[in-house]
Amino acid sequence: EAASTMGLPSTMRQLKNPMVSSSPSLWSANPRRTQSAFRPLQVGDGRQAQASASRGAAKGAWQEEQRKPSGTVEPEKLNPLLDMPHLEKIKGMYVESAEDEAGQQGFTGSGALEELLQQHHGGVEVDEEEILNQELARLRTGEDAISFFARNGSGTKVKLLYCNRAEPDDLNTFAPYDLVIVPEDKVNPEYFTVSSNGIVHVEPRQLSEYISLVDWMQQSLMYRVLTSMVFFKYYIHKKVINEWRTNARYEVYCSRRQRLSRACFLTKPLFVEPLVQVHCLIHEVEEVKVMLIDGNVYSLAQFSDHQNQVRSNPVKGALKELEQKHDQVVLLLDRLITTVARSIEADPISKIDAKNKSKSMVQEKLEAKERARHERLARHDHGMLGDCIRLVDYMFQAALVTVAIRATADFSARLDVIQKLFIVNVAFGPESVLLNPPKEHFMEMLFHLWEGVCHVVNSVPSFTSVRQCKQYVSVMNHQAVKEVIQANRTYIANTQHIRENLTDQIDATQNYVNDTYEGYRKIHNYGQEWDEEAFVAKGHKVEDLYEEMSLMKTYQDELDRFKLHYVMGIISIDGKSLKNDLVPVPEGALAVMRRLLMNLARDKATDLLAEFNTSNASLDKRPRDLGDFAGYVQTFHKISKARDEMEEMLEDVENMWNVLQQYGQKIHIEDTIIYDKLMAASSDFANTKVLESKSYIDETNQAMVEETYQRALKIEEDAKATYEELFKGSFIDAEKIQYAREVLEELDKINEKQVKHSEEKASTFGEYEDLLGTMPATDGHFNYEQLAKTRKAFDEKYKLWDMVAQWQDLTQQWNSSDFSKVDCEGMNKTVQNLFRVAYNLTKSLNGDEVAMRTKVMIEAWRENMPVIMDLGNPAMRPRHWEKIFKLVNLPWKGASSGANVNLSMLEANGIFDHKEAISEISANASGEFQLEQSLETVIAAWADLPLPIMNHRNQKDLWILGDLADIITQCEDHSVTIATMMGSRFIQGIRDTVEVWEKKINVACDVIDEWYQVQRAWMYLENIFSAEDIQQQLPQEAAKFKTVDKFWKELFRKVRQSYRNAIDAFQIPNLLAQLKTANDTLDNVQKRLEAYLETKRAAFPRFYFLSNDELLSILSQTRNPHAVQEHMCKCFDSINRVEFSTSEKANIIAMTDMIKERVPFVEPVVTGPVVEKWLAEIEVAMVNGLYDSTKRSLAAYPEDGTNRTEWLLEGPFASASQLLIDQVFWTKLAEDALIDISSGKNENAMRDNIDFNNRQLKNSVSIVRMQLTKLQRVLMGALIVLDVHGITVLENLVEANVRGPNEFDWSKQLRYYWIPEEAEPVPTSLGKDVSDDCVCRQTIACFKYSYEYLGNTPRLVVTPLTDKCYMTLTGAMHLYYGGAPAGPAGTGKTETTKDLGKALAVPVIVFNCSDGLDYKIMGRFFSGLAQAGAWACFDEFNRI
Repeated sequence: EAASTMGLPSTMRQLKNPMVSSSPSLWSANPRRTQSAFRPLQVGDGRQAQASASRGAAKGAWQEEQRKPSGTVEPEKLNPLLDMPHLEKIKGMYVESAEDEAGQQGFTGSGALEELLQQHHGGVEVDEEEILNQELARLRTGEDAISFFARNGSGTKVKLLYCNRAEPDDLNTFAPYDLVIVPEDKVNPEYFTVSSNGIVHVEPRQLSEYISLVDWMQQSLMYRVLTSMVFFKYYIHKKVINEWRTNARYEVYCSRRQRLSRACFLTKPLFVEPLVQVHCLIHEVEEVKVMLIDGNVYSLAQFSDHQNQVRSNPVKGALKELEQKHDQVVLLLDRLITTVARSIEADPISKIDAKNKSKSMVQEKLEAKERARHERLARHDHGMLGDCIRLVDYMFQAALVTVAIRATADFSARLDVIQKLFIVNVAFGPESVLLNPPKEHFMEMLFHLWEGVCHVVNSVPSFTSVRQCKQYVSVMNHQAVKEVIQANRTYIANTQHIRENLTDQIDATQNYVNDTYEGYRKIHNYGQEWDEEAFVAKGHKVEDLYEEMSLMKTYQDELDRFKLHYVMGIISIDGKSLKNDLVPVPEGALAVMRRLLMNLARDKATDLLAEFNTSNASLDKRPRDLGDFAGYVQTFHKISKARDEMEEMLEDVENMWNVLQQYGQKIHIEDTIIYDKLMAASSDFANTKVLESKSYIDETNQAMVEETYQRALKIEEDAKATYEELFKGSFIDAEKIQYAREVLEELDKINEKQVKHSEEKASTFGEYEDLLGTMPATDGHFNYEQLAKTRKAFDEKYKLWDMVAQWQDLTQQWNSSDFSKVDCEGMNKTVQNLFRVAYNLTKSLNGDEVAMRTKVMIEAWRENMPVIMDLGNPAMRPRHWEKIFKLVNLPWKGASSGANVNLSMLEANGIFDHKEAISEISANASGEFQLEQSLETVIAAWADLPLPIMNHRNQKDLWILGDLADIITQCEDHSVTIATMMGSRFIQGIRDTVEVWEKKINVACDVIDEWYQVQRAWMYLENIFSAEDIQQQLPQEAAKFKTVDKFWKELFRKVRQSYRNAIDAFQIPNLLAQLKTANDTLDNVQKRLEAYLETKRAAFPRFYFLSNDELLSILSQTRNPHAVQEHMCKCFDSINRVEFSTSEKANIIAMTDMIKERVPFVEPVVTGPVVEKWLAEIEVAMVNGLYDSTKRSLAAYPEDGTNRTEWLLEGPFASASQLLIDQVFWTKLAEDALIDISSGKNENAMRDNIDFNNRQLKNSVSIVRMQLTKLQRVLMGALIVLDVHGITVLENLVEANVRGPNEFDWSKQLRYYWIPEEAEPVPTSLGKDVSDDCVCRQTIACFKYSYEYLGNTPRLVVTPLTDKCYMTLTGAMHLYYGGAPAGPAGTGKTETTKDLGKALAVPVIVFNCSDGLDYKIMGRFFSGLAQAGAWACFDEFNRI
């Protein structure tokens, strides 16, 4: 109706129906599509019927159907279809999918039709026949035919399509509902016709069979569902296998039973009795004891000896018993051998012949047959002798093993019983309490014990080596019993249990003795450190001895509580020996201390007795003279003060005597006498002597005080007379100044005879006053006022005349000495000091004429001191003195004139009248002197400064400059100093010398700059041109460098021989010009070298990422390809080494990474002298090798993707290839699931895919728990990281309800596709088509996988932020932009970029930027990136 309204012809109306689209349906685009989609459901074992009938029946059936009313399906047949939900899916499979494709791809779909109508203003001519032919040409399978008639019904011109059965890929597969459309002339004898009414099956010699389309579709679906069930799918296989298993087991059972009856010894009469007896002996052997554990207690040595006796006693030891049993078994075997040998010779028929002489022929034949059978059996038995002997040997050997195991079990059981077995002693070690024997001896005992057990059972010889049995048994490598025992798990478990049990008990014992006896270590340590001689010689106070003796008493009390015995499990601890060692320690020390205390008590008592006797004797005196009485009083006071101390000492002696008695010290009679005398003397002192003395002093004291007062008055009278004498006569006469020394002598006499004598008496009477009491008529203490006044007057007079004498001597010396030797600074200080003293004396001696005149003389000299100071300036030189001589009209006769002048001569010529002129001359001398000092400092600094040189690369004749930092600093400082000097107004006197040094230092600065520049270039190039390969490739530059090198060596030869001083070396003639020439030459060489390196980089672009030094290191070793190995990782980030062929030494056949993953090359790389050429070939071989490994890995990927153990661990593939193929199959399965969802085929396809990926991950985790190599473990780690991220992506797709592969949530993921060779090439973002290779897609970007070898390395854990970074960077590259990830430090920007490079197998060059980068470096870097096709990650780009 819509078409009619738009003006279309009525015959064209069907074009508005999308089901008539020329686009092929989903199920008709590929003739194998349906078959591959249902491949897991195809199971069967049918055969194609023979064809020989005609097509007439089919045509008749078709004509019959045509007579029915037109329509696709009859209504009564359509109703059941509507009630079957599962058939809705079938309808969607055939019809809706076709509608979708028609809507998306159809040339004449609805959207295309509307556009066509608009272009032709509502009308268009369409050829229905052509459209029908195009649609028919796209039909391939029976499903296509059913889809065609489902869309078009019976109204189409084509009423019938012919189909043959489809040929299955697998001949064992039966697919009865798979058809293929063929022309009528190519039908098989058995064929099908498909129409809108139904399907007719035509088969020769069979009635044609008709089935409606609905029934066909229902039966097809039911067949596929049934054949997908495991029971029906594998029914035939299981039935056949079960039948075969039953029959095979029965056959094996019969065969084994028959063979056992022939070979079993117990079925042979000759072997039964001996073997039974052997069994009895074997049982007896098993009862033999090689270890006897009883209830006794042993030391470790006793236990070892006891067990040795049990094993090796020559009378009843275990070895003896085993040998006896062995001999008995040998005897039985000997009898068996004899019996078997006789059975061969014996003839059982001969005994019957002896009775029956006449026999028939039949009987003789039977006898002959019986005789042959008997002989055959006898020989068979004889042949079994060897096996029987081996059996007996194994049985005996097993019994011996049992003996050893039982011994370990018995010992183990005994150790579990809490009953003492071993005795151990204890002793102190350096850090802990030691067990004796220690644990190591117990372990050694166990080792020897088991060795002894094994030795005993191993000493029994094997029966295969017995003489009688050797001819029947031949054993090449007989396993010893000892080896069997030591490999037995029970034996190992028992011995291990014994060792652990014994170790635990010993450790518990050790812990117990540590806790119990460690407290006694202090006694042990005291005994170790005790040295009687040192203790005695040290000298001790009484308090120290008391403390030490108390400590020893404490030790003795602790030892009384010492625990001698204790049982810990099987171990009995014996501490008796330890106690015996500790007891003598405090006893011996205490005896020494008692002896020392006795000596101290004796000495102290003797000293104290003498002191009491002396005091008593002093107090018995009765003096009458004042001096003696004062001494007696002083002695009384002293004794009274010492009384408390003496009483304390007496108490100490008593205490010492009591302590000695307390500790049981024996006291001799002599000591007792001394002690008794001491007690008597102390009693007499306290009760008699002190009291009597105090009474005498009280009676006599007042008279003695009065006498002291009278004598003090006499001293005051004498002092007054002396004072008056000091102020008369020569002491106040100014005319005596020139005789000052004589006056001083008179003053000395007065001081000694009068003043000093009176002061001594006053001091003595003052002491008497302190002892006897205050004198009468005084307030507290007698004051000697007149004596003090006399002393002060005398001191001032003496000071005055001493100053006068000193001034006379100094002025005499200064005036007469050569002026050059006079210390003017000292003179100035002396004059100032003397003037202050004179001034003070005029004040204190008011009116004294001598003091006034002396002050005037000193002041006059003081006024002339400025001139004298200027003349004494140390900076004055002969030229300055010449000016002064001219100034005062003295004759100048050269430099010696200044040395012979003195101050009196200058003063006589009026030197003090020219103060200003002399001051100016002195100031100029000081300025010039300062400049001279600065210049001398500069000269001295360079005088002993050597030029620092050092050996280069430890070569004998190769030298370079050392560290010149100090010299450079000194040059700069001295340049400033000399420039300052040249600007001074005082320079005139030394200008010539300063100018010379200015030139030297300027030259030194220039030479240092040029020399350092030459040295840097020479050191850089010397290492390069020392390689012969570089010399051959750059001959001209090598020659130029050789010239500079010769100059360099000659220069340092001169320096070392003649110019070791730095300033001398810098002044070598023409040195600066030579250095500049050398610099120009080296600059030219470096430029040519840079050009040469640029050609190498252009040949192999990865050289752009190497520094010049690294590149030159490679180029200098081109003749030795092996030497380039160490630089390989600089050119290829993950190639650590390359592998050279063992046959063709110059060929490289593989590459390895840091953890030794080996990737072979497809074609070997032939090395040669042109290193950049074969490095480029390695790059190609790397890509080809990884591509080949990837293709092989793709082909070998297991069909069951969950079990990839063999593919991952045993496949000879590179890890990068395996990770890539894993991602390819992940992408394929995810996209297939999305297609199934979009087509309605399976709504849960993505959840099924997630389950599959989880099973795959579970398998990978189980692999990780296996014993893996380092390579395998790293691979599995990277694989699990990628798989976990893949599962997360799939779960996000389910959560976002993604229903098609074209939705953004899927297209934004990084996906991998393998483009088959037969498929159409895929264009990439970089404009290159890819076929038979892998491409990586993300959003609109598409990149070819680059196959850069990145080694077996871990992968970055992918987070949502990582995905966003990937999407941004790939989108940027698709648009030919760069990416700039930004964020805080340490958040993973660089690692994310590197991991994206790993994902695309692109080399990523990480470059840390700095402010030192310039446009040249960046330009060279970009040049390398453009040529190498690499990515660059510029870290910290903002620093540039």
